[in-house]
Amino acid sequence: MEKGELQKLLKNLEGEQKRLKGELGLIADENPEIKGDYKAHFHKPDSSDTADEKAQSVTEYERERAMEQDMEQRLKEVTETIEKIKKGEYGVCANCSTTIQPKRLEAIPTARLCINCAEKASLI
Repeated sequence: MEKGELQKLLKNLEGEQKRLKGELGLIADENPEIKGDYKAHFHKPDSSDTADEKAQSVTEYERERAMEQDMEQRLKEVTETIEKIKKGEYGVCANCSTTIQPKRLEAIPTARLCINCAEKASLI
């Protein structure tokens, strides 16, 4: 990948990283004990809440927990990719150390595996 393209990708990934952290901050708190881990907010029901309101609170927590897990995983992928770009290790398969095909990186900029290793791992 050319230097200009790599810089553009880095800028886009840093923007996505910032956006993900902001969105996570709306529904979760960072876990101070584990870097990169978040815990969804649980809106404790009030003693005056009806059974329906309590059920709604649990449903809302479960929805936010699912969103938090998805965003947390995506943030991890984006952060790892940013680190690889900065270290000059971007585009190298984490399994076999071959160069990941440019078309694959175009489609999935955070790809960690070449197409062959991804197929073997049943990720495709």
